[in-house]
Amino acid sequence: MSSASFGWICLLLIVFVPVIDGQLTRFTGGVNGGSDCATCSIVLGLIDKLSIVYNTSVVNTLERFCNLLPGQYKLYCKAAVDFLGPYIVDAFIKGDNPDVICHSLKICHDTAGQPKCRIYPQDPSISVPQRALDLLRRHPYINAHFKDNPKICDFPGIKEICKILDNVFNNHIPLVDLDHDKFGEEVTLRGSSWRGKDCNDASASVHPGAHVVNSDVTVDHNCNGILGMDSTSGRAYEDEFCNDTRRLGIAVLGDSISAHFHIPEQWMDAREFSVAAFEHLPFILENELDWPQMSATTGHVNVSWPNIEGDTRSLYLRLFDLDHCNHRDYQNIAVNGARSGSMLDIMKALARDPKNDVPLLVIYSLVGNDVCNGHPDTIDHMTTVEEMYKNVFTTLTYLDTVLPKGSHVVTTGLANGSMLYDLLHNHIHPFGRVGVPLTYPQMYDYLSCLQISPCNGWLTSNATLRDLTTQRAVDLSGAVRNASFTYQPRNYDIDYLDFPFDAVIQEWVAQGGQPWQIVESIDGFHINQYGHALVSDVLWAWLQKQHPQWLPPMNPHNADIERVFKDQGGY
Repeated sequence: MSSASFGWICLLLIVFVPVIDGQLTRFTGGVNGGSDCATCSIVLGLIDKLSIVYNTSVVNTLERFCNLLPGQYKLYCKAAVDFLGPYIVDAFIKGDNPDVICHSLKICHDTAGQPKCRIYPQDPSISVPQRALDLLRRHPYINAHFKDNPKICDFPGIKEICKILDNVFNNHIPLVDLDHDKFGEEVTLRGSSWRGKDCNDASASVHPGAHVVNSDVTVDHNCNGILGMDSTSGRAYEDEFCNDTRRLGIAVLGDSISAHFHIPEQWMDAREFSVAAFEHLPFILENELDWPQMSATTGHVNVSWPNIEGDTRSLYLRLFDLDHCNHRDYQNIAVNGARSGSMLDIMKALARDPKNDVPLLVIYSLVGNDVCNGHPDTIDHMTTVEEMYKNVFTTLTYLDTVLPKGSHVVTTGLANGSMLYDLLHNHIHPFGRVGVPLTYPQMYDYLSCLQISPCNGWLTSNATLRDLTTQRAVDLSGAVRNASFTYQPRNYDIDYLDFPFDAVIQEWVAQGGQPWQIVESIDGFHINQYGHALVSDVLWAWLQKQHPQWLPPMNPHNADIERVFKDQGGY
């Protein structure tokens, strides 16, 4: 294997560093190297599996790889190759497995009093620390450059990549927003994938959801693509097509479920590695490994890459189907890892003016992180019932200061995540489909050993712990319900709904599917595109049954809008 083989490592570090430091920010401590150790072992494991899949032909493929990366990633990849490439290649040639290599880099380490965390079967006669020390002695420049226990982001090349990703993953408003109205013209970086596209980034009074001004004869203030005069009737199109309708936007305050977190399966299955699989890498990273444009709440496009199966059905699209005047009026204010406490800051990214904007339907849905954490004493680190009640009540109070009169809020409880283990424990994880098989419980145990599991309470073979976690989730759902019915809003109506995971599974089974098929294959924790479409179906049916008065009537002028304005400027 040539030194250029480390090009694949650079790509995968680009992919997995944000998974750990973005989606799993609160778990970056861990033990024995934590998230950095897991990233190193999984990345090098994929390199090892690629050599199995492609045999000797992998060399020629990997030699070209850095040149295939886009823009600045290519330069940083080459910098990392120059520094670490010879070291990694030498280790593979000597037959060392990823656990040994990552220990030799001092990214992984064994801590006194902690279990030894290994993702690869180990010959009991071999000491991983001793093999790692032997490897390190062959390449003293590693020891000369780094102190004990360096971080992934300390290495040349990778350091610059981490800086880029930090900028992406730590901001929840559009990166490019010249008029500071929280709407932008770019697609990614919290742009139109997340909230309706701004049609004039030089004027804060122009944005999706704004009230019409002077019938929008010359300026499209609400960015719905409808403006100008009808020369035949002499009326403004907004007056003619939208005056008699009831405008309503949609927004969600949520976590990675609402953001639609999704890592393409091809990125963890060595059999499916290809240039095409990583063609849209910058776009995906700039959207934080989330797909809000296809989510249950704010989805508005269908995307087939990389091999995403299932149609986009969302609350936004249903509101648009009722009334095309609602075009672009959506906001996805969801953040990977969000829980009720962090939502007190995240909620301020919501853009709504109580006087100058139209009403909004807000979904408040935090379905797991208040019980999910990577600590071994996981119960002690869960949100308490008292904290949950206070946090939700505070959020509802804030919404009353920014939502226009006539708005609506739906709060949901936490999901029943206890079934995830039951659904997947007999399945092979995509990472383990080449070489030595790796089951979901084995992956869960490895992440738990490093104390970086996304949910120690549910992703565990310990049935008692799963039950305790579910009971806390039930208790916290009760706190959300109590806060929702105790708070007396001035500007909006409110109702509570149990998160419909059970109903979604029942509907999927009724269609002939197996429950595990609606769970993301890489993390075994989130719902996939099929699941998002079904969540939208269930939520919409509930709204139609419980609150039909909240929903706008069908606009009789929808066909006229399509005839005159086509796709209304798209997204």
